[in-house]
Amino acid sequence: MADQVDISYEVPWTLDTAYCHDGIPLSNGVFGALVWFQEQTLMLTVNRADYWDHRGGTVWRDDCTYDHLKALLTGGDFESARGLFPTMMMNGKEKRPTRLAMGRIEVKLKPGARIQSASLLLNEGEVRLVCHDEGSEHLIRLTVAIDQPALLFSAPAGLVEAVNPVPSYSFARTKAYFDDFGIAAPVSVEDGWVQELPEDPSCAVLLRQREGMFAIAAEYGADPEEAVGKTRAILDAYSRPAAGYDGITAGTRAHWRSLWRKAADICLPDEEMERMYYLGIYRMLGSSMPGKMAPTLQGPWVEEFRNPPWSCDYHFNINVQQCLWPAYGANLLDCLLPLFTMIDGWKPILAQNAKRFVGIEDGYMLGHSVDDRGHPVGGMWTGTIDQANTSWIAQMMWQYARYAGDEAFMRDEVYPFMVRALRVFIEMMERDGDQYSLPVSVSPEFGGSSPRGLARNSTFFLVNVRFLCEKLLELEEKYGIDPKAAALAADIYEKLPPYTAGPRQFQEFSTKPGLELYLWEGQPLSESHRHHSHLAGIFPFDTLDMEDPAQKEAVMNAYRSWVDKGMGRWSGWSMPWASILHNRLGSPDMALLSLRLLKDVYMMPSFATRHNANYRGFSEFTGGDVMQVEASIAAAGAILEMYVSCVRGLIRVFSGLPGRFKDASFSGIRTEGAFLLSGVKRSGKVLTVTVFSERDETLRLANPFGGRAAIRKDGQLIWTEEDVIVLELRGGESIVLENAENGGIAANG
Repeated sequence: MADQVDISYEVPWTLDTAYCHDGIPLSNGVFGALVWFQEQTLMLTVNRADYWDHRGGTVWRDDCTYDHLKALLTGGDFESARGLFPTMMMNGKEKRPTRLAMGRIEVKLKPGARIQSASLLLNEGEVRLVCHDEGSEHLIRLTVAIDQPALLFSAPAGLVEAVNPVPSYSFARTKAYFDDFGIAAPVSVEDGWVQELPEDPSCAVLLRQREGMFAIAAEYGADPEEAVGKTRAILDAYSRPAAGYDGITAGTRAHWRSLWRKAADICLPDEEMERMYYLGIYRMLGSSMPGKMAPTLQGPWVEEFRNPPWSCDYHFNINVQQCLWPAYGANLLDCLLPLFTMIDGWKPILAQNAKRFVGIEDGYMLGHSVDDRGHPVGGMWTGTIDQANTSWIAQMMWQYARYAGDEAFMRDEVYPFMVRALRVFIEMMERDGDQYSLPVSVSPEFGGSSPRGLARNSTFFLVNVRFLCEKLLELEEKYGIDPKAAALAADIYEKLPPYTAGPRQFQEFSTKPGLELYLWEGQPLSESHRHHSHLAGIFPFDTLDMEDPAQKEAVMNAYRSWVDKGMGRWSGWSMPWASILHNRLGSPDMALLSLRLLKDVYMMPSFATRHNANYRGFSEFTGGDVMQVEASIAAAGAILEMYVSCVRGLIRVFSGLPGRFKDASFSGIRTEGAFLLSGVKRSGKVLTVTVFSERDETLRLANPFGGRAAIRKDGQLIWTEEDVIVLELRGGESIVLENAENGGIAANG
């Protein structure tokens, strides 16, 4: 990390916490805790990211095939089409797989003791609380062990009066679920409780107190007795008085420090934006820790008073992706590997889905809402046939390979995955004269599960197919892997439209005819909509070429209509995506405002994000207390975009930073091509940009100085005024670019 980036990793926290998600998050990627406060009581909400009731979900009927679905829709029988995707019923109610609430531990301080301040040490994964008692100041420290499902905390002797375990069954909403679906009440044991489940392992939550050291653990077993035994074995390991809190937690702190040493740093004269970035990275690490689990809607931080909304499942039409957007630029690529590992384990299921739906042996098909075994949980059935979920995973894999410079992964994993995703799309196509079309397609969540939710040639589907074809052709040219697959991709690339467009809507300032991107044929963006899918060719798929006049006109007209329709039906996760789109389309000030609106409208005091707005007047989605983690993480990706963006292979530096920020710097931001960049801006001028190349690769960098640049390479000084700087770099090579006019270098060389 560059010397110019100076960041404090200690984040002060409010003590005004109304409920668990206002609290301080701790996690090791599987076991999570939320630390919050109610007067003299320290509330510790705990959960595990793998704590599921797997029963139920969508039942795949034998007649649920693409041809049958298309025939029903073509014949106008929408209800029969929807009936192809039933959800299991149990006791007269729809039963979906769901993550379960676990419970909390209430730690009551002795009378007179008061918590005065709280903070989170991001780079150590530790909470520190300062307490006052009888004129003395005491420190309470909490962390989640990196290698065990355990919350550890230390408190001075006598400061804690009582510790009370509260299982989720104690709350009416969770109890109702248990009673409705035949789950027995938990059984209290001496040091906690154990929960038996009908078809999933039993789970014990136990605590141990020993000489000012507290440990809370949650572990599974084939039956309640085994769960209790395994959990107590974990607690035994933390009951060695000689080791003490510092000794027991040293490995955890070291692990967090090692993660942060890799992470890109930023410096910005806006404390809220800086905090949003660093907390976003922290939450990404906590919900997709390298070597652990892929991120769900709430990660490991599920509330105790109800089962989480939408089952806390894997939503593959935006939410999983947003949970990992910062991983690329922040130089934390290992955070993507839990997702890819999970998808790899699901390949037999994805292949079976493709065989059932379109009748092929060599396809992959992923629904938009599934449990941790890859099975659809039910709900918005139109997402079950949204094949763009599969190609979006392919895009993430491709981007990982390009950012890592991992050619073996690109050839052996990404290429065949893209081919199999494309084959399902092909089976959903039909000939339309000399062209192809997609007669049944979706634009995610537009129209929901109603007849308005499916139509012909959605721009979102077309963009996804365009991406697959474009990248397959590029890879075939480079590696010569599969000429037959490449020929198929070339045929589709030529004959399937890259997007759907129609007459523009926004004509207040001009009567000149023009086109704009549509959601699908005949359907412009007619209302405010939270999912910006018709603009996905700008980000994240990067298929639309703004150098092409016709494409640029269609995009900019769609941009005007998007702005015109407003944000009245947006949710929290709409905002970071909007920020990146504004930046890609040349509106950095609006990109910044989108994040400020995210902070004010959708964030809690903890910087955790809600699905609905905090108050009325901004969005129709208001009220409720649904926390979803993806927006708080994706915000970090949007902030990285202000510093460095990579559009169709061209890297730009500081171009997305609003002009009001005269001074800024960054260090260690990763880009496509396996480059690591650092940069400094002072008094409104970019002074220096440093590029380190991990691989032999061609750098294409938009001139960051807007004039004459001096390049220090191989001990030489190279001068250029080119708009795009193209350099061949070797693996391990560093170059420094300096502003020849404002960086202290003589302009005449």
